[in-house]
Amino acid sequence: MNIERERGKCKYPLLFQPLKVNKIVLKNRIISAPLGSNTDKSLSGIGMIIRGTSGSVDDTRMRLTPGTYCFADLFQAAKVREEVSLIRQRGAKAEFELCHCGQFAVVEEGDYAIGPVSFVRNDGTEVRAMDEKMMDEIADKFAKSACDAKEYGFDGVLLHFGHGWLPAQFLSPYFNKRKDEYGGSFENRIKFPMMIVDRVRQAVGRDYMLDMRISGEEHIEGGMEIDEVAEFIKRIEDKIDMVHISCGVEIDNRTKIYMSPTAYAPHKINAKMAKLVKEKVKIPVAVVGGIMTPEEAEEILEDGCADAVVIGRQLIADPWWVKKAWEGRSEDIVPCIRCMNCYNPYQYKTEEERRKHVGLNTVPCCSVNPRYLHEDRVPNELPEASVKKKTVVVGGGPAGMQAALTAARRGHQVILLEREGELGGQLICSEYDEVKQDLKRLKDYLILQVQKAEVEVRLNVTATPEMVKELSPDSLILALGAYPIQLNLPGTEKNDHVFTCIEAYKYQEKIGENVVVIGGGSIGCELGVELSRKGKQVTILEIEKVLNRTLNDIMKTALKTEMEKCRTLTVLTETRCVSIEEGFVTAASKDGEEFEIKADTIIFAAGMKARTDEANTFFGIAQDTNIIGDANRVGTVWNAMEDGYYISAGL
Repeated sequence: MNIERERGKCKYPLLFQPLKVNKIVLKNRIISAPLGSNTDKSLSGIGMIIRGTSGSVDDTRMRLTPGTYCFADLFQAAKVREEVSLIRQRGAKAEFELCHCGQFAVVEEGDYAIGPVSFVRNDGTEVRAMDEKMMDEIADKFAKSACDAKEYGFDGVLLHFGHGWLPAQFLSPYFNKRKDEYGGSFENRIKFPMMIVDRVRQAVGRDYMLDMRISGEEHIEGGMEIDEVAEFIKRIEDKIDMVHISCGVEIDNRTKIYMSPTAYAPHKINAKMAKLVKEKVKIPVAVVGGIMTPEEAEEILEDGCADAVVIGRQLIADPWWVKKAWEGRSEDIVPCIRCMNCYNPYQYKTEEERRKHVGLNTVPCCSVNPRYLHEDRVPNELPEASVKKKTVVVGGGPAGMQAALTAARRGHQVILLEREGELGGQLICSEYDEVKQDLKRLKDYLILQVQKAEVEVRLNVTATPEMVKELSPDSLILALGAYPIQLNLPGTEKNDHVFTCIEAYKYQEKIGENVVVIGGGSIGCELGVELSRKGKQVTILEIEKVLNRTLNDIMKTALKTEMEKCRTLTVLTETRCVSIEEGFVTAASKDGEEFEIKADTIIFAAGMKARTDEANTFFGIAQDTNIIGDANRVGTVWNAMEDGYYISAGL
């Protein structure tokens, strides 16, 4: 297989073709977006890695997060130089991102931000309209920062002209309401952004790689659209060497859900826009956004949508994505589930914002990669255990499969017991809902890896303490999961059209035309969207004021957006179900007023209950006994995967 690859018989020939950009040659068409650790990615064979900006360009009024300009501090600058060396260790080119946050900058109390127009932000910060002197100074700051990056060894710089940052604030008619020669018409709005490009090119020279990221559209009414963006790029293509097509505005979750597409968005979200740009310009075009697999990347290149692909969160989920693609092992790539948990929350300026953003759903992490942000204490490859143990895992959901895999990779003898006829646990629901395509990829990945590993899987086995005791395990891992809570409402036992949320996914052919979902958490809301898209009249009843309390803010916004698209979906908050009757349910508002809702089918989505009591009955069989995943505490895929990894890594 290695010989075939050396002879050019790669499974993804376009993806691994070199790409010349100015005077440099990228070894392949794969670019890493500026996020996450470079430690593993740099060893994976990526063509180019973008180093995210730190403190932005050299100015006190341009940062989204507080911090000094990285090249202004000797200690930070030394660390950046070390990053360049790290990036290059396997032949990747190193690129430095230059960004100015403009009107969205976090500034010291009493200071002001700058932007196209003057106004006072919701947090009380003054934003001052830039005059020509300010523009000249900022253009020089961009140029100096580019020269600093060049001096410290970066092969190129990326001008960030997208996502609602300062250059985009001038380009976008949504932000730029100026009445002078820098606002209004397209010709006027591009003047300051072109000044920046001209100044940087002049500073770094003709032979230095100058790259750009820009939003093809902003997904806000009156924002930038692809035709103007393409025209702007055409105007400057003699000054820049490549352009990355993205979309959205970062500061607003309503558009951020497109900028960093969530699980509810399609894959390859910006490919069509990139193709429109590519048809109008001569420089290479790269595209970012929801590119998850080597197959999707190859398809983008094959269809002529772009010359290169920019991979983001998928490289957090599996930094070895490129190596596995090169070796033709796409099925071994750990799938990103686009949960947005890796998206670092910004610092919040008011005490009210700080109080709001607490809890596990705001902690940066990766649901599928335990090494993310923990590279210093989590090895890339676990060492073989010095003492081999017989390990029994009860439960074949994500926690159980991850535990079994990790234990097997350490060389332990592993027996996995699953009560159902297939592995997957609650991930089985992904088979019945297109929105869960990323979870389905994770389920399929885990099952395949368990099949490849030396794990003895026993399906259709309801484990009991007596049975497990006969297996004489040295280590026992209890991943029994959780079960849907079914409320004890009058009429439930008499109605054969009442389902749990899990049953509703599996037996959709039994779902009637009028559906009432009891519970407005993520499971209930996602199920409501799925059924509404299939033409059902769906009403969600939620006893609390808000929906989806356990989701992070970005996912909440994304799911709310999907729900708003459903014309046959009704949501009633602060409303409880009182009883279930034949053909309808009786509900009550917060004031106690009762009313009837037509219902052929009733679905309980009122949460899950951990099987802790059942798991506790297994204690006493093996000294080394642990409960993980939902059986310990109902949580997310992250909790399940993290539990499964860490408990077995220490065996």
